[in-house]
Order: sequence, then structure tokens, then C-alpha cells
Amino acid sequence: MFLHVNCFKWGDLYSADDVNRLRAMFLRHLTVPHVFHCVTDDPEGLRPDIEVHPLPSYDFCDWDLGNGRKLLLFSDNYLGLNGELVVQTDIDMVLIGNVDFLADRPEEDFLIVRGRNQSGNTRGHAAILRHRIGTLTHVWDRLVADPAMAVATCQHHRGAPGHISDQRWLDRNLDEMPFFEEGRVVYFRQDCNAYADHDNPKGEAMPPAGARIVSFAGKMKPQHVMQGSYQNCRHAPFVAVHWRE
Repeated sequence: MFLHVNCFKWGDLYSADDVNRLRAMFLRHLTVPHVFHCVTDDPEGLRPDIEVHPLPSYDFCDWDLGNGRKLLLFSDNYLGLNGELVVQTDIDMVLIGNVDFLADRPEEDFLIVRGRNQSGNTRGHAAILRHRIGTLTHVWDRLVADPAMAVATCQHHRGAPGHISDQRWLDRNLDEMPFFEEGRVVYFRQDCNAYADHDNPKGEAMPPAGARIVSFAGKMKPQHVMQGSYQNCRHAPFVAVHWRE
């Protein structure tokens, strides 16, 4: 069994250090042989054990597609990897235990985290998914064939005009959406006792038993709660333990 792990970095929301931390966490927690890839517009500062690829430029009616870029994963022969299994992950994930479950059920061409309380009520949470390159290419082909339709139907709820929600696009274009094992990928805000309130003001944020990856989807990022509380969220000491090179 062999995997590829892929992330996208563009603009200034995430740094090379953030990608390097992610790479280091996969080295510690994924025992399955793998190669780590980063598709980026700025490779400066990335670790030498990361396979770096330039971020392609596409003319989508002068729109900035935002997270829609990540749908490149579904283009034919993406990174020359037709037939290979690629785990695509957002950068703001914290790996806290063995993640070999990402290689389970190798016969599946697509796996994703089950969505919960998602904007648009999408079935999947696209912060981490696994895809066999060269299958389901209609996901990308439909996007490039009619980007205006994609924007009209799948505009990101927090994005600038033209920013496409990759989650919504996947939900719209995939009839079947099989999920990773339940409980392995959890949401920081929803699953980790993250919020302090008048009735329960003390304590620390902590992942539930069995969790292996914590998703910091949204504006809350690992660094915000690593050293102490932040806004109405509790201190999360597990971040400092795991979110490092």
C-alpha cells in the first residue's frame, strides 16, 4: 500500500512553517509509505522532503476561485498520478494519533469525512478526503466547462465573489459519498469541548477518545488556542503537543 498526501497553499493565509508542521505530523503519525506534495504559488521555506508543484493558473472569467482551486485534484492525471490514491488535506489540521485509517478500504475511489452542521448542509467535510486520480474527472471538467454556473450554485458563504465552495461542488456533483471511519476526524469547535460559557467557564479543550485528526475549519486556527484561551474558546494544550515539526 502506498499513499500520496497533498495540500494547497496560496496567498498569505498559511505560511511555509504551517505546511512544514503538517508534513512533520504525517511523518510521525502515518506509517503507510507515502509522498507529501504541496501545490503552491510560493515554495520558499518548504522542507526538502516535500514534493513542490507550481499552482496552475486558470482564466475563470476573472474570478478568484478560492477553495475551488482544490478541485484540481479531480483533473485527469493530476500531478501525473493517474491510478494513485491521494489524501488531500487542509493545512489547518492537527494530527494527534496514528492516521493509517486513511489507507483503509483501498478499493474505494473516493472517501471523505462526514459533514455535520455544514454550511449548505453538505454531506461531506472537504478538509480531508481521499481520491483515486483519474476517476470522477467530471467534477473538474464540469467546473471548467461552466465556471459561471459553478459560482451561481456553489458560492462560498464567507468568500469573495467568485469563490467556490469545494464542499458544495462535490456535494452537487457526486451521487455517492462514502465516508472515512466515524470518529477519527473530529471538529475542534463541535467535538473538543471548545466553548466556554457562563454555565461551564473552566476546563480545557480536548479531543474525544478515538480521535486521530482535529479539523480547525473556519476562522479559528490552531495557533489561536495553543497557548491559552481565545475569544470564547478554551485553551487547547494538545495543540502545542502535536502541532509542531
